[in-house]
Amino acid sequence: MLSKVKIKQYQQLQFKKFRQKYGLFVVEGLKSVNELIQSKWPIESIVCSTSFEGKIESSDSIDLFSVKPKEFEMISQQKNPQGILAIAQFHQLNLEETPWQIALDNINNPGNLGTIIRIADWYGINTIYCSQDTVDLYNSKVIQSSMGSFLRVQLKYGNLTETLNQKDVYATVLDGKNIRTLPNIKSGVLLIGNEANGISESLTESLTHTPITIPGNIQTESLNAAMATAICCERLMG
Repeated sequence: MLSKVKIKQYQQLQFKKFRQKYGLFVVEGLKSVNELIQSKWPIESIVCSTSFEGKIESSDSIDLFSVKPKEFEMISQQKNPQGILAIAQFHQLNLEETPWQIALDNINNPGNLGTIIRIADWYGINTIYCSQDTVDLYNSKVIQSSMGSFLRVQLKYGNLTETLNQKDVYATVLDGKNIRTLPNIKSGVLLIGNEANGISESLTESLTHTPITIPGNIQTESLNAAMATAICCERLMG
């Protein structure tokens, strides 16, 4: 039985300050939970609604709780919950970096970050550098939109000026070099900026970088950050 204290604690995980306080976050949906279990990521518990009928690939080492639908809805952070979620622990992957990495400067939209993580996973990129003001990895919308790719892609938050110093950086800007004309490049860092304002001027001024752009219809303001990331990955790493 899941205590009222635990239900309240898990309910609080929708807020970043409580995720950081407890070192816990929520992963929802049968596919994502089963993938989480198979990955050996540290899990505190799995919570199911009494109405849930799916098959959980669980193990004896993970606590499994069944709660009433109303109690489950208190913990769930989705509008239409599937009836199963996992409470996972913060965990830092320690992977040897692939030749290409992605850097994100002040990405605010959780859906964008989750999709970019998924794109990185698709193209075999296992490292994303994030500015400190980029949205939190453990935000439920980030986890949901990554579709399990957060299990294979490590995010490193920090000062991008320091992190990217001495690296071959390809920064996406409106007046950069046409990405279609670039030669075949074996490694580097693709730098993507904020959804509305692009890469901060202070960052581009402090970094040695190659400015690149995706040519398109000048009547269209800009591309979505995740969409731009996918196009650049296909051109640079495809």
